[in-house]
Amino acid sequence: MITAVLFGTAVVLLAIYHVWPIQHPHAVSDPVAARQAPAVKTQVVPMTTQPEFVKPDPLTQNINEAVAEQKEISLPVDLAEQFTLISRAYAAELAYPSYARPLSAQDTQWLEPNRYVAVQAPVMDGHHTASLSLDSFRHFYPDPVSLTVQSRLPVESISVALIDVNTHQTLAAEQSPGNQIVFAPDESWPSEIRAKATIHFATGSDILTADFRYYVPVAEVVSVAKPVPEGADMNIPVTLSVKREGIYRVRANLYTQNGKPVAVLTARQKLSAGEQTVTLKAHHSVLSGRDDYELRTFQIEKMSGFPGEETEYGISPKPFWPLGTLEVSLLSDEPYIPTAEEQQRMQFLRSAASD
Repeated sequence: MITAVLFGTAVVLLAIYHVWPIQHPHAVSDPVAARQAPAVKTQVVPMTTQPEFVKPDPLTQNINEAVAEQKEISLPVDLAEQFTLISRAYAAELAYPSYARPLSAQDTQWLEPNRYVAVQAPVMDGHHTASLSLDSFRHFYPDPVSLTVQSRLPVESISVALIDVNTHQTLAAEQSPGNQIVFAPDESWPSEIRAKATIHFATGSDILTADFRYYVPVAEVVSVAKPVPEGADMNIPVTLSVKREGIYRVRANLYTQNGKPVAVLTARQKLSAGEQTVTLKAHHSVLSGRDDYELRTFQIEKMSGFPGEETEYGISPKPFWPLGTLEVSLLSDEPYIPTAEEQQRMQFLRSAASD
């Protein structure tokens, strides 16, 4: 909801940006070639006893008419109204803590965070389409990399080269009959890789590309302990085997055992190398009652510690971790109290909306 409203606000601000230099000719603005009016020569006419009639320059007249027309433009949306919508959406989000957000079946960005989205591209002079797809966007050593060509045209064979996006060096190359090819990984591969595929159809050949990521895991989930109630939260200890110390963000999706998404749980913590424990918390507001639950779709990120340092990732060796029955009745039903920072943001949005 907030994302959609923010986009609307950006559109309004962009409209102001384009109209402002014309409505306020005395305002100082950076010169932009795309918005500069054509240069107009001003003709100086000497005054005589009988003023001489000067015929208006057609180019100047056109520009003046355009400026007059622009002055009649009014903003389509009131900014205060935009801030009102944002503040209402943000207030609704503050009903839940940032470490436990409710999930629905439509939240694919959380339910399938590593899904590779294949794009159909025109091939064979635009008469047909095809796509080059992978099993996932992020791959982890030592898992193989599988690429598949999808098209209505019959594919006879494919030739694929894996290329380092930054150095443009070829990392590996393979050929295979049919529409699929599999690469055995190399631990020395960089994180950003581009697959360049030459697809041989029955009627000719064409080229498709696909970018993906490859990582050597820096952490791994070792175990998930039995949840423990504490106040309004159900605490879920997660033990990680950490290879490199740093600040880690750990996310996992909470599901009922019958497959219904419940919430995305997030924890951020500085971890040293070795076995370390991170506690995920499920607030009572996201739990619907006594049920059997499990954790799925772990996302483990070693966050960048300084500009230029790449984000690294960890893995979960199991697709789901059973939690057993969560006794929600043992939790207090006190509402979530926003942090001081969240309250400050809320106050800013309300102030902006009232101006």
